[in-house]
Amino acid sequence: MDSPYPSFAKDAKLAPPVVYYDYIVIGGGTSGCALAGTLSQGGAKVLVLERGGLPYGNPNITNIGGFPATLADTSPTSASQLFLSTDGVFNHRARVLGGGSSINAGFYTRASSDYVVAAGWNPRLVNESYEWVEKKVVFQPPMLSWQSAVRDGLLEAGVSPYNGFTLEHLPGTKVGGTIFDQNGHRHTAADLLEYADPTNISVYLRANSLSNLVQDNTCR
Repeated sequence: MDSPYPSFAKDAKLAPPVVYYDYIVIGGGTSGCALAGTLSQGGAKVLVLERGGLPYGNPNITNIGGFPATLADTSPTSASQLFLSTDGVFNHRARVLGGGSSINAGFYTRASSDYVVAAGWNPRLVNESYEWVEKKVVFQPPMLSWQSAVRDGLLEAGVSPYNGFTLEHLPGTKVGGTIFDQNGHRHTAADLLEYADPTNISVYLRANSLSNLVQDNTCR
């Protein structure tokens, strides 16, 4: 294990001969970790299958200074996997617990209220969900030279009003959130598994395919 947390994350090769779960979540990314943590909190037995490893212990992932190096490393077992989109654009997808939050630039903002209404979501539940996530992974960024330059440039270009620091989606210019804390340490969706009931969840890492995992094991 390359981190003391989470204790319920194990290599897929260590899966027991027979296991029973209420839910199997394929992919421990930004949605998968949140979903698995929520389901296990509610008493369901949950299995998460993640094709990558843990983000913890890798300074290219955990430290803001390693952000460029994370994207530059596209070796077969790296956290950042290079791919070509259908329209011919080179991009990166994550191969690590926490998904894109483990390799991206760390910007965070809420959706607009209009989007929430158009999607047919319950605004109260949406706001509760935002707060659930933000307690673990969202911080106010420091206003360094380049952040200040971008802010001032937008205001000079007439992108107003200035809303200061806010997580809300608002017209104008604002300072949004970041998943890097004040020490430059990245917090990823994998941190949301701290909410999980450890007696109700299993996370199997380096599970390259469901068929490989269940070839000699039964998941029901």
